[in-house]
Amino acid sequence: MATNSESSSAADAVEITAGDISAGILQERSVLIESGNPCYNGKSIRVRSLRAREFRKITAKVHVGKEDLHGNFELAFEACRIGIITPGIAEKLDDLDPDVILQVGQDILASSEAQDKAVEDFTGAPRAS
Repeated sequence: MATNSESSSAADAVEITAGDISAGILQERSVLIESGNPCYNGKSIRVRSLRAREFRKITAKVHVGKEDLHGNFELAFEACRIGIITPGIAEKLDDLDPDVILQVGQDILASSEAQDKAVEDFTGAPRAS
């Protein structure tokens, strides 16, 4: 449940618009690669967060069980395939080192999914009347 200070800051915030969604789609960031392969280590790769429809598609396609290395790798691979925007890299994912795919894919997924606290806050929020 939101506290009074959280409620007042949310009440004072500017409301999101459809234009913000269009602008948000264009946001990108760089991920610094940490790899045992000196060809990749210390270099960066440009990525973007997944859109809701992309996130749904990936999580519906790839099922991950507890301590499921194959499932985790496939999830990271699919996130990289969609979220990497450095030209030419997504097309060559099959030739990239697995540690890079896991690192970058997990970063893309982490920035694309709801945080546990946000989900808890949402489920405890008062309903609109």
